[in-house]
Amino acid sequence: MLAPGQQHTVTIEKLTFGGAGLTHIDGMPIFVPGTIPGQQVAIVLTKRKDNYAEAKVEKILRKAKDEIPARCAHFHDCGGCVWQNLPYDKQIAYKEDIVRETLLHLTPIPEEERKTLPGRVLKIVPSPQLYHYRNKLEMSFGFESMRSEDKGGRRIYFDENPTIGFHQPGQWSTVLPITECHLYDEQLAMLLADVRRFMQETRLPVYNPKTQKGMLRTLLLRRGVHTDEQMICFLVQARKKELEPLFQYFMRFFAGRSHLASLLVVEHMGLNDKPEFPKIHTLIGKPSITERLFDLSFEISPFSFFQTNTLGAEKLYRAIAETADLSQRDVLLDAYCGMGTIGQYLARFCERVVGIESHPSAIDDALKSAGKNRIGNISFYKGRVEQVLRDQLKAGGKYAFTAAVVDPPRAGLHPKAREALIAHGPQKIVYVSCNTATFARDLAGFLQGGYELRTVQPVDLFPHTAHIETVALLQKK
Repeated sequence: MLAPGQQHTVTIEKLTFGGAGLTHIDGMPIFVPGTIPGQQVAIVLTKRKDNYAEAKVEKILRKAKDEIPARCAHFHDCGGCVWQNLPYDKQIAYKEDIVRETLLHLTPIPEEERKTLPGRVLKIVPSPQLYHYRNKLEMSFGFESMRSEDKGGRRIYFDENPTIGFHQPGQWSTVLPITECHLYDEQLAMLLADVRRFMQETRLPVYNPKTQKGMLRTLLLRRGVHTDEQMICFLVQARKKELEPLFQYFMRFFAGRSHLASLLVVEHMGLNDKPEFPKIHTLIGKPSITERLFDLSFEISPFSFFQTNTLGAEKLYRAIAETADLSQRDVLLDAYCGMGTIGQYLARFCERVVGIESHPSAIDDALKSAGKNRIGNISFYKGRVEQVLRDQLKAGGKYAFTAAVVDPPRAGLHPKAREALIAHGPQKIVYVSCNTATFARDLAGFLQGGYELRTVQPVDLFPHTAHIETVALLQKK
């Protein structure tokens, strides 16, 4: 009987959705994060469920046949890269298989129909860059170590070694100092080195999540790959009256840096990681940077959603355009449109694009960029997709959508959004997903609603990680 705490020696068989390795003990599937196929590992079971178990690695006893040395000194420690020790051709082959396996096992439809889905998966589109592809870096200020003592019935925290880096998985009170990273743009690494010197010289207090004291909380760096415009953004726990005397330190330290288009300080007084209503102070330049995709220009503010792999995003958008195969007669719905990048790219191929997005700042960004790009056949609606399609854009109303692109968050479509989309009855729906598991769930609803799955195009935007983008074509029967 398998139970938590047991030790076993196993060989990893394959990779699974989410990146964990898979093995079996007495027929029971065991998921082992941080492993790759072919490794022999000593494991300890950590969790037991009815039909599977989870385990952690105690020791790697034998490397996999095709295993390679990882480039990064922080490999596995920070939790960012899980497959850096796999050759890239193996990574994308596994990702392609994972998409097929996920559709086969997680789509809630009858088995005979489910068996046909893996055959719809096309050959994966690889990332144009394997390293240094991320145009955005987000790090936490914090402490490398923290201890506590009970004094007079109160817990007293002693934070030590202020630093900047990543929170390791499950360890949110401390920060792992990062000295190198092979995923982030090399220009961002240079900015980060400046920030470290800034910390050493100014000695501004670092935020402690246990006591909620300290000033420096989060660092956000962005770079326009095609424009070389760079942004440094500090999220701090302080009000404007406390910050004003410090602004000179920020400006004096970073002024004169070439390509620095934006130096921002953001008030962040809440307990959440992200400020709900950020107050942004622009110290140098403008409150955004400019980036280009194809012939389009976009202004990216600190909290804008913009694909973090710029060259990969262009590959993704080409895959979306090829999958949609639009004509000048098509009226396209762009649901969950964000700042409107996909819709603005597709506008050239169709009669009209209508975007829907719930975040007001994203709609503001979309309107500005559409005007700047002189796109006259696109409009935007602010609100939740299910509400806008129910109230403002009812089926049979203002627009007769012949095609739709949906690019929902990882949680997938709201059931009412899916129902409203099916009620509109576009001939084809292009579903762009960053989470194949929730796509498989939503796919069942479309199949039952009169659509068939034609193709699923995987696209790799995140080498060395388990993340996979897919572009699926659903055709109305």
